[in-house]
Amino acid sequence: MVWISVATYCLTPLLRLWSTVLAIFIPKYRIPKAPERLLQFIFADKSLFILEYLTDVYFQFGAFWYGKKIYIVDPRVSMKIINKLDKGAHDYLSSSPLNTSLIGHKEKSPKVRHAIASTFRKSNMEHNGPAMVEVVRKTAEKMKKMKVVNINDISLEMALDIVGKVLFGVDLKALDGCQDDLMQAMMTILHRAYALGEISTNSKEFHKAVETVDKSSKDILTKALNRQSEERSLPQLLHEAGGFEEAMDNLKLFLMAGSETTASSIPVLLYLLASDPSLQRELQAEADEFVYAISKDASVVPPKLESTVKELLRTYAIAPFISRQTEGEIALDAFTLPPQSDLRIFTWGIHRAPEIWNDPKKFCPDRFLTSTTKQQQQQQQQQQQQQHKTWMPFGAGSRICVGQHLAWVELRVALIYLLHKFTFRKVAQTESLDFCVDWEHAVVHPDRDVVLGVTER
Repeated sequence: MVWISVATYCLTPLLRLWSTVLAIFIPKYRIPKAPERLLQFIFADKSLFILEYLTDVYFQFGAFWYGKKIYIVDPRVSMKIINKLDKGAHDYLSSSPLNTSLIGHKEKSPKVRHAIASTFRKSNMEHNGPAMVEVVRKTAEKMKKMKVVNINDISLEMALDIVGKVLFGVDLKALDGCQDDLMQAMMTILHRAYALGEISTNSKEFHKAVETVDKSSKDILTKALNRQSEERSLPQLLHEAGGFEEAMDNLKLFLMAGSETTASSIPVLLYLLASDPSLQRELQAEADEFVYAISKDASVVPPKLESTVKELLRTYAIAPFISRQTEGEIALDAFTLPPQSDLRIFTWGIHRAPEIWNDPKKFCPDRFLTSTTKQQQQQQQQQQQQQHKTWMPFGAGSRICVGQHLAWVELRVALIYLLHKFTFRKVAQTESLDFCVDWEHAVVHPDRDVVLGVTER
């Protein structure tokens, strides 16, 4: 809206000037405090937009207070905090069904991560490429029968089946409709309760959804533990590390988080490609070239697609922030963090900061492509050195997403094959793309399902 643009244009210099004056004369205001009520009045409930706006306003200060949390937007300071601290904020996952998993307990995390490290190695995920291809082919066969596809739904079915085969050693048959209740429960918890706020976490509907996820997790764990195989699956490793109940808590984490990255990223990228047919044709040409090689070796990297996915994860970061907490006072270059401070390294804002990225709000698929001339390569190398510590879609440090390699290989395999088989286009049911945030689990979702027309090539 025009009045919002006018308001922000007038407000920005005033906020910067006021914060500069306070930082000079009153040291405790070295970290500027944003006018929360005023911003909520101007922007209504668009919290992500408010925080992105505040990143632009306060980037020169490196951080800002909003609500009761400190948002860190200086990349150099962010890495210092990530490397120095490994404890999440005191309220991180406090009301989540995942609060007893490895990401909810600092003392559990190192032990479990060590036990499962081999499962999530890049080489192991690439080794499982053929299993992923098998699931993606099944997805394509199902899509052939459709003229219009709910990309969110079919991406989640595909992701669940990949997690089942690759991590659990169990065929979940989500693409056959066998996990519809589980999918519905997951969406109730992650989307309707936490992201959209349509239902309360105290509601009967929410508790019923949690019970459904718990029952499914228990059934899957039991089936995986009874499975006869020479190779130990992830559930077996989790069980050895902590027993049945703790293994079930962590399996629930991998069941939900392990499928959410794909189920959120693929719909957004396919929507962008349906909006840009020229780019879609470029990626289809590359898919045609690489599809056979990737079906045999998932470590093969199609450069255009790889750059496009990196840019997707920069522009629309799935994890909008990284949570940390100070125990004592921490003195940094520009300011001092008080003890017991809840910190959010604001990845979404850092990924969109004009001080770091050229034309940062624009989706530029070639941004991460390797240049051809020597001069361009030197310039790109300098830019990449600067941007290396500012591009962190899976977090960083000791609590980096353990499933990042699964996500990368899964996205690479799925997108190459789907673009080889189909052309995606907008239809009457396609709504404009916008986002909502699950602040409890630090995940950005499309705020509605992406529905696209598909044509077999």
